[in-house]
Amino acid sequence: MALLLTLIGVLVALAAQGALVLFLLNLGPLGIDHGEPINVVAALAINISLLLFFGAPHSLMARPRFKQWWTQLVSHKAERGVYMLMSGLTLATVVHFWSPLPQDIWSFSSELVRWALFASFGLGLGIVFWAIFAVDFFHFHGFRQATTDNAVEPPFTVRGPYRFARHPIQTGLIIALWSTPDMTLGHLLFAAGMTAYSLIATLMLEERDLHKALGDDYQAYARRVPAIVPG
Repeated sequence: MALLLTLIGVLVALAAQGALVLFLLNLGPLGIDHGEPINVVAALAINISLLLFFGAPHSLMARPRFKQWWTQLVSHKAERGVYMLMSGLTLATVVHFWSPLPQDIWSFSSELVRWALFASFGLGLGIVFWAIFAVDFFHFHGFRQATTDNAVEPPFTVRGPYRFARHPIQTGLIIALWSTPDMTLGHLLFAAGMTAYSLIATLMLEERDLHKALGDDYQAYARRVPAIVPG
């Protein structure tokens, strides 16, 4: 049962992440600037609410104290799968119900600049995938937990992009969020909101948990490697 739930959760999460890529690239019917614009104030209220709807549970469910409580209701084997399912559903909700704000902030006509920004977008996604595989793709998505009774967290090691930034998933995400040749008010709001969420959740919450869990090893790592921006 745990494996089936995890498989469903991962498929939903991957589908939502694919939809997010199309959303940011303005491809398909759910592009970030596609749809009938409404009153700017109403659109801002809707979109900010959607960002909070995604960010609050996504961050809360990742905290160790919440997991201790949650796993009294959901088995340890299914906990990560449920998290992936929740993440996918909330992300899909944001993409589906986003209200367009198509007012231009910047737009580049140079083909060279446009392709450079698309390449930067691809680079950001590449860093995200590199970071996931550098740790443990199957543990990250919950498959190891679902198939064994004694799954443990991967040992603390520094490899791949973690040699250059402590949180390369956030590094890649932020690069992708801002790499667009056609920045609109809606895209700006989404990029700023998700960047703020990434920084707050990472620097204020996840860092605290890591220092507590890993102690001196992580403190030495933190002194040596920057959090988000390499170098």
